[in-house]
Amino acid sequence: MKLKLGHLAGALAMVAGLHLLPASSVYATDTAPAAKLVQVPGVERYQMGEVEVFALSDKRFVIDAARLAKLPQSEWPQALAQAFKSDPGLKGVTAYAIRKGGTVVLVNAGRGVRQGDDLGQVAENLKAAGISPDEVSAVFLTNMHADQVGGLLGSDAQRQFKNAQLYASQEAMVHWLADHHYVQAPDAQKVSFATTITSVMPYVRSGKLQPVETGVSLVPGLSVLPLSGGAPGSVGYLIESGGQKLLITGDGTASKANHHRNLSQAAKQRWLVADGYAPFPGFERVQLKAGGALSRAPWRATAN
Repeated sequence: MKLKLGHLAGALAMVAGLHLLPASSVYATDTAPAAKLVQVPGVERYQMGEVEVFALSDKRFVIDAARLAKLPQSEWPQALAQAFKSDPGLKGVTAYAIRKGGTVVLVNAGRGVRQGDDLGQVAENLKAAGISPDEVSAVFLTNMHADQVGGLLGSDAQRQFKNAQLYASQEAMVHWLADHHYVQAPDAQKVSFATTITSVMPYVRSGKLQPVETGVSLVPGLSVLPLSGGAPGSVGYLIESGGQKLLITGDGTASKANHHRNLSQAAKQRWLVADGYAPFPGFERVQLKAGGALSRAPWRATAN
């Protein structure tokens, strides 16, 4: 997978035009600003036998479509679909930390501070959970979209998780990092490609990127499952411990039909689900109803 960084100049300029508004701007008024409040850390812990799972909020954000890559308005829907699979509005992304004994791994890394001054909260919430980013031995990616890999870097553009090996599916690595895919991509997609490449390359240069199958043995009971549709090479991670199973997913680009197909397996097997795009903390129970319809209900991990 040869990557020609010179091809990124135009796309990086487009990335600079992408502007994310902090969630607080939604409630802005003409009145005097209220006293600054301390934000409660976005962390929720769930115990599964010998395994701890921490939901880590990357904080909510508003997508400002008008400035997305400074494209003509007629091209906004396509650009949003390629980059975020969403209309403008208040959104959120959740990453998940898994701890068993002295081993800590992370599933996804969030958007990161470089995509908005008010974002990049995964590392801080990890610290709030009592875990240093330096303790993370692996980061498993469900996909390589910008909103899952941006948090791999800190504000200094260096690796946020200095001791971590990075894992993604082989298909995802080829799709996002092969130079000909970036060169041939429509301009609307180059924003996502450039953000992903710049976020992942410090790990690639350090020899830290590997196919996901080689890393699942780090946490006994962790396995990888291919997911239907969505971003190329999308996978989920199934954790089994204490007689329970939890499926972590995180692909907001999957169509409604493919998302239904992916969750149907969880419903049939009575797995819990941690959906990185559901409202925080993303823990859900999914049931298969008569006629194949799915019922999804938030589930509070703190009750256990």
